Amino acid sequence: MASAIDRRSLEPWQDPQAEPYVRIERVTKKFGDIYAVDDVSLAIFQGEFFSLLGGSGCGKSTLLRLLAGLESPSAGRIHIDGVDVTDIPPYHRPVNMMFQSYALFPHMNVEQNVEFGLKQERMPRRERAERVAEMLDLLKITELRQRQPDQLSGGQRQRAALARSLAKHPKLLLLDEPLGALDKRLREHTQFELVNLQERIGTTFITVTHDQEEAMTMSTRIAVMDAGQIIQVDTPTGIYEYPNSRFVAEFIGSVNLFEGKVMRRDGDEVLVESPLGRSLQMHCPHPLALGTPVAVAVRPEKIKLCMDFRADAVNQIAGVVEDIAYLGDVSIYHVRVGPEKIVTMTLANIQPRTEQALTWGQEVAMEWSPTSGVVLTD
Repeated sequence: MASAIDRRSLEPWQDPQAEPYVRIERVTKKFGDIYAVDDVSLAIFQGEFFSLLGGSGCGKSTLLRLLAGLESPSAGRIHIDGVDVTDIPPYHRPVNMMFQSYALFPHMNVEQNVEFGLKQERMPRRERAERVAEMLDLLKITELRQRQPDQLSGGQRQRAALARSLAKHPKLLLLDEPLGALDKRLREHTQFELVNLQERIGTTFITVTHDQEEAMTMSTRIAVMDAGQIIQVDTPTGIYEYPNSRFVAEFIGSVNLFEGKVMRRDGDEVLVESPLGRSLQMHCPHPLALGTPVAVAVRPEKIKLCMDFRADAVNQIAGVVEDIAYLGDVSIYHVRVGPEKIVTMTLANIQPRTEQALTWGQEVAMEWSPTSGVVLTD
């Protein structure tokens, strides 16, 4: 699962002197006795493509609506560009929002939809026409300007809605599942287009999505949410390679978790005693007391076939291939290594399918390096 290419030499979230563009301070939103957002704090910087990622009901859409001013927090403050906007109504915030349904006016053509917000602000006609033409050209939909929404494809409606959202030159654009209505191929294509567009115009984007691959592809950083709280904030690489909990490790991509206890420490490496009867040696810079229950998290693509299996070696396990899923570029293997333990291994299909060595019921040996996973305590 690849992340977006980082094109900036200095990341503002790593600079203690940098001022956040959006600052959410201990924001809580209750609906009755339900905490939709629970004491959330976030710092988002200018020019970021920031994603709120989580399953249904985790609070990500509520947090987006709080930023837009469509909901009022039960507690906490929200600042945008240095201004406290907590009590400012949505129509006076430097924010625009693009909804999952796109919400285009069905009785207006594309040009009128894009122009609508500018007319509401009483922008002069000449300036309005120039702005609309600029947005239509930016989103490459000038030839669609006279079409009604029901005459557009899903991708064209998405572009029209985005043009309308950007027409007022908002400081902050909020996107609620912006690609959810598109088919898989168009969604994958549009992800890169949206990143390139955001980089060209420099507007700060905050998007809500439940799609892990979408967040990994488009985002400068991701906030993983669960039960109204932020579980981890990091770059796509950091979230995937260094999850801070079992929840994040299992939510982002596929992962193998090997439960055990710390039995020895040697510098930045720990030896974990596993119920599989094998010792697992892993890089772990965090101090852990002997006997601490942990889970060793290893991604399927980090596991390799072992050519020289030794019964006393660490990070080597043997098993029997139980299931195979052929996906074209890769194959996924489920290997049973114990009565109740299945290990998932992903191998690239470098050779044609007919020449692959592994098959159902075959005994295999697998291994990984001490730096190919993380040790989790939560």
